[in-house]
Amino acid sequence: MRGIVFLVAAGAAPLATTVAVFPVITSASESTVSPLFFVVAAAALAVFAVGFTRIANEVKDGGAFYDYIHAGLGRIPGRGAATLALVAYAMLFVALVAYLGAATAGTVEYFTGTPTPWWVWSAGWLLVTGVLAYRDIALSTKVLGISLVLEVAIMVVLDFVMVFRGGPDGRTAAALNPLHFTEGTPSLGLMFAFFGFVGFEATVVFRSEARDPHRTIPRATYLSIFGIGLFYAFSLFAVTVGAGPEGVVSKSADSPQTLLTDLARTFLGVVAQDGVQVLVLISIFGCFLTFHNVLARYTFNFGSAGLLPAALGQAHPRHHAPSRASVAVTILCAVAIILAVMLRLDPVTDVYTWLSGAATLGIITLMAMTSLAVLVFFRGPDRGPWVATRLAPACALLAFATLMVLVVMNFPSLVGGEGVAIVLISVLLVALIGGATTAAIGAQTTRTPHRESRPGA
Repeated sequence: MRGIVFLVAAGAAPLATTVAVFPVITSASESTVSPLFFVVAAAALAVFAVGFTRIANEVKDGGAFYDYIHAGLGRIPGRGAATLALVAYAMLFVALVAYLGAATAGTVEYFTGTPTPWWVWSAGWLLVTGVLAYRDIALSTKVLGISLVLEVAIMVVLDFVMVFRGGPDGRTAAALNPLHFTEGTPSLGLMFAFFGFVGFEATVVFRSEARDPHRTIPRATYLSIFGIGLFYAFSLFAVTVGAGPEGVVSKSADSPQTLLTDLARTFLGVVAQDGVQVLVLISIFGCFLTFHNVLARYTFNFGSAGLLPAALGQAHPRHHAPSRASVAVTILCAVAIILAVMLRLDPVTDVYTWLSGAATLGIITLMAMTSLAVLVFFRGPDRGPWVATRLAPACALLAFATLMVLVVMNFPSLVGGEGVAIVLISVLLVALIGGATTAAIGAQTTRTPHRESRPGA
């Protein structure tokens, strides 16, 4: 179980999330109690996990959301969910490489004083991950494991120093006051809080490697959710104390990329600031490498199923990896970088914020569909405990459906206009409806020859 939790935590990239997501949560929500968003998100995911892990014991195909949606709601919604998942992870992938490029350019300028184009570094990191994903990444996993320990250690030290020393407003617990939860735009804060948990569902993928999956997988899932949630909530609380409850909102909007490194310098000195600068890059790279492999395997599975060119579904004869799918993913991301440069988009405030927000909305939609699928799958008498098969998935469905509506209503304020919001939401809808439509057409096509071959037809 410890190994499964470790893999999920490494994919979550805690320091990268602290640097990249915390400022977005605070600036987008304009809330002084943003740590509470992680508490609420963890609670909602824990309720969701009750039905999620229950159906995982029944459906053992691959553990992805779309497998459960297929099992509960049928082939057509399952295909739509699969396409939506592919598009959502592709958006996350592009968002991460844009932020990684910007972070690298910022680090280079910090150490050398020389400004460099962000897209040059994005292209370099993309090439590195493409090579690693094409081949075996065992060595990279070991390096990233060491990085995980270091990044968590330095963040925990910084957290406790900020909390016990206090910031501009002293040692205050104002950031935990639930009476201010509804101020600002909490739906956007919650959306990006959920973004910090993306990847927790990977626990069910390792069923075959667990000694007792019926006990190990639920425990690993809950431990991942509560462990990640506690780390994020406490860290963002510490950041709020260090910057001040009021000052953290303005600083998150004015200088999101340097919020944490500036605090590290203030409370721990220049050496800690330098260490955070370097570890952040490694952390983001680890997250980027993880999603490269996830997206490559989605592409590989689609190729194997005939939804994409069959060549993408062929494994490398020597490396036994989805090498062709990895190359396709790398090319897709390179094209996205070129388009971003041509459109003169900012890598953080535009590419990262827009695409990570849209992708998180897509994943929230998948969670709502999965909750509904659990309800349908376990319908009827004697299908298991009522709490796990009825109450928990119903509560999760209500929570995620409500969050979907709130996020869509406030999405224009996140992306800076209705035009961009409409485009991004339309892409998600096209992915969902388009995938379902192709499944429906495919089913109709396979039935037609049988009707035509009947005597007298």
